[in-house]
Amino acid sequence: MRLTERKKTILREVVTRFIDDAEPVSSGKVAAGPGMGISSATIRREMSELEKMGYLAHPHTSAGRVPTDRGYRFYVDNIVEEVHDWGMVSCGNIPDIKLEFSHNMEIEAILKKSSEMLAELTNYLSMIVAPAIYQSRFKHIELLKFDAGNFLMVLITDTGRVYKRNFILEGKYTDLDLQGAANIMNSQLRDKNIMDISSGDLKVEENDFRFLLLIKKILELIKDCIKENLLYNRIFVHGTSVILRQPEFIDLKKIQDMLGVIENEYLLMKMLLDFSDENRFVVKIGSELVEGGTGELSLIASKYRIGGNSSGAIGILGPKRMNYQRVINILEIFRSNLTRVFDSRA
Repeated sequence: MRLTERKKTILREVVTRFIDDAEPVSSGKVAAGPGMGISSATIRREMSELEKMGYLAHPHTSAGRVPTDRGYRFYVDNIVEEVHDWGMVSCGNIPDIKLEFSHNMEIEAILKKSSEMLAELTNYLSMIVAPAIYQSRFKHIELLKFDAGNFLMVLITDTGRVYKRNFILEGKYTDLDLQGAANIMNSQLRDKNIMDISSGDLKVEENDFRFLLLIKKILELIKDCIKENLLYNRIFVHGTSVILRQPEFIDLKKIQDMLGVIENEYLLMKMLLDFSDENRFVVKIGSELVEGGTGELSLIASKYRIGGNSSGAIGILGPKRMNYQRVINILEIFRSNLTRVFDSRA
């Protein structure tokens, strides 16, 4: 049995109506759809065949039908993608969204605020992962002196992330000495990948040899930052209370299964990083998402880039009944805005 154009039309109508109403869809509701022109009896027969093919399911307590994971997958791959093309954003009723932040606002604050806004606009769980240090490039370093032998290193990456390390070093170093060592490093290390920085990247003139011990110490501190943060990404999650209000989650077992997923930040981060793509939005539906977990959730994820060098991930976790096209449109706007905001700081 194959999917005829009529079956595709009916399947699209069932999925669209279920997304809108969260109630099983009857043949009568499908027949009443705009421009259908198909009798209820014919639609009922086609829906029965779609059920046998695995695209629809028939809840025991209702005369209507609901989409299965396979039905949602067909809808996303063959209907949402047709009208969206993954790169052409048609905002429709999407409000004008523009992220504006003060220039001295740190990356964590920007991503936290963005995740809050994203959850409010979609009414689903929003997730944004910050780039890890190993993806970053050197932008600037500052060296500060507190008292005899006590110093502070402030490392700023191209993503705007700031790393601070206190250190002790013997020897009499003036503020001018600290500035001189910082100037050498800033001029020669800018835009180098943090992971690849080594003493071989620096050429110190003979009259600056007094800075060698200080520079060596700073390089050690940078390597310490990398070791401590090598597997570390910060994830910003918002909207747990909102997603709990979705009608799918009135059943206690479903609530427990869902909370087991969304309260596990490591799992959320792994899902987002594993499934996100740099060039398009990836949609994972129900059983495709978490092995052995709840089958009631879908994920839409992608990556955002910073200066063409580093990348983070952005995504929405919601019920399978989510409005996929609207969420993709909103995510595209946020992805573009985050890239713009961070590029303006580079």
